[in-house]
Amino acid sequence: MARAPLPPAHVELTRRLLQRALRYRGILILAFATMIVAGGTEAVPVVLADLFMDQVLGAGGSPAGKTPGWVDGQFAKLVSFVGSSEAGLDPRLRVAIVIAILVFLTSALAALTTYITEYISKYLASLVVRDLRVELLAKVVRLPFAYFTRKKMGDLMSRYSNDTMTAYQAVNIFVSELLLQPITIVWMASLAIAYNWRLALAALLFFPLVVYPVLRLGKRVHRRSKRTLETLGETVESMTQVLGGLRVVKAFRMEEAEVREHQSVNDRWLEQQAGLVRAKALGRGTMDLVWGIVLSLTMLSGSWLIVTQTWGLTPDDFVALMFALVNIFRPLKRLSSGYNLWQASMAAAGRIFEVLDEKPEVPDSPSAGPAGALKKGIELRQVSFRYELGDSDAKPVLDRVDLEIRAGTTVAIVGPSGAGKSTLANLLLRFYEPTSGAILYDGVPLTEIARDSLLARIALVSQHPFLFNSSVRENIAYGRPGATQAEIEAAAKAAYIHDVIEKLPSGYDTVVGDRGMTLSGGQLQRITIARAILRDASLLVLDEATSSLDTDSERAVQEALRNLMAGRTSVVIAHRLSTIVHADRIVVLDEGRVVESGSHAELLALGGRYSRLLAAQNSGG
Repeated sequence: MARAPLPPAHVELTRRLLQRALRYRGILILAFATMIVAGGTEAVPVVLADLFMDQVLGAGGSPAGKTPGWVDGQFAKLVSFVGSSEAGLDPRLRVAIVIAILVFLTSALAALTTYITEYISKYLASLVVRDLRVELLAKVVRLPFAYFTRKKMGDLMSRYSNDTMTAYQAVNIFVSELLLQPITIVWMASLAIAYNWRLALAALLFFPLVVYPVLRLGKRVHRRSKRTLETLGETVESMTQVLGGLRVVKAFRMEEAEVREHQSVNDRWLEQQAGLVRAKALGRGTMDLVWGIVLSLTMLSGSWLIVTQTWGLTPDDFVALMFALVNIFRPLKRLSSGYNLWQASMAAAGRIFEVLDEKPEVPDSPSAGPAGALKKGIELRQVSFRYELGDSDAKPVLDRVDLEIRAGTTVAIVGPSGAGKSTLANLLLRFYEPTSGAILYDGVPLTEIARDSLLARIALVSQHPFLFNSSVRENIAYGRPGATQAEIEAAAKAAYIHDVIEKLPSGYDTVVGDRGMTLSGGQLQRITIARAILRDASLLVLDEATSSLDTDSERAVQEALRNLMAGRTSVVIAHRLSTIVHADRIVVLDEGRVVESGSHAELLALGGRYSRLLAAQNSGG
């Protein structure tokens, strides 16, 4: 029965993983050289055992041993250094002393090579994991927003943490097992052949039967490992969801329900993990059984050859040959275990490369130019957009929207939830590309403007302010890392947050905590406004910047926003209509279409959708 070939995908994944390891060729070459020596230290004890049986335990201690080739001659020279028979030292004792010294030296050399191999394999694996993690983050931050509508954050975190560590295991296994163990096997097989090539070859012919179960079960290990990693991603996602919404969980007393759901997810992981363990254990158990049969047959064959005096096999040679064959099994078993772990690692590598192979954001056109300061304005021409969620018949979020935003004016976008307000803001930022239609910046389509240059002209203040777990100064200067302290403080004063910052324990050097947890919602929002002021952008996009604040916080933030918007083109996505009554123009969206447009007074006089929305808010409806 022929061995199942390695799937092409496995070969490609192995190539791509090792390609990263080959960046460090010097380390690999050193590892390979060390492994050759390490394999030799495994073979030396077999030769020494044969010499001990022949020259110490043998009748008369004859110096003429049965060991292969030049070994006897070199060994005799070593013995001569110990002393001569005239000195009264028994020849067998002299041989025993030499063998004991060689055992010690071999053990010391083996310890050194073991240390070097262990260190190199794990250090090289750490280098590869570091590179993979950097590549993953570099890729993720360049992926289009549409990707994150399809993928769960917990699954991405699992790939970054769990899967990269499995890739670490893959590189470590490749160096310490898949490279080292074959070298040791070659050393031992060569030694066995040197003692009696006929019997050794006869025994080695059974090797395919020993490794076949492992290779056969490799595919099952790979499949099970992939499913295990997928369910592990689900467990991380479940934990992420619970921790992210812990206030809601506690408020609705859903602790037990969430624990039960998490238990269910972990049960699915356990089922896949158990299957993976069974597949690995079955391969090792079968290998042990087949190898036991091979050794039994070899022992019987060797005994018959000695009794019948066939092939010139002597007892001490047969014992040494059996010793070599037995020593082959240990690296062979480690090689099979390494192969199973490698199969599991390939599943993890596949999940990593799935992310690395994702298409990045739509690249800039070769003819794309820089964005200058906004002079004329922004124009949307028949812009439609629908999210790619696998349903080609899904209703568009925006449907043939025409809109003009003149430079220096404030345009408010209002409408009920799901009308497409935030989607419109995302299109202005090029987080998504329109399904059809065009958006023009001073008459130039956004697709003809370099993305980095465009975003350098835009400042965003969103509904959910986000601060990094770093100092207040670093958060304000996030868009301008080279800003001076005077510029940072001026932006903070314009955002009415300077006095608050000064009272913090370390002032501008105060670390705000994860997501700014040490600050109130209004303080968080004013720091993000200071960040936007410091950026000094031409276009402001305010996405429901005050919708989640209480009245007092909203008042303070509105004062900061007035300073931010002064002299700039502003697009304000608003939920509270009271905050946009002074906008130059108010655009009402409903089901992805522009249904009304005008000033606050004009829309009230119209008595249409806007006036009904305002009346509903004023009445608390």
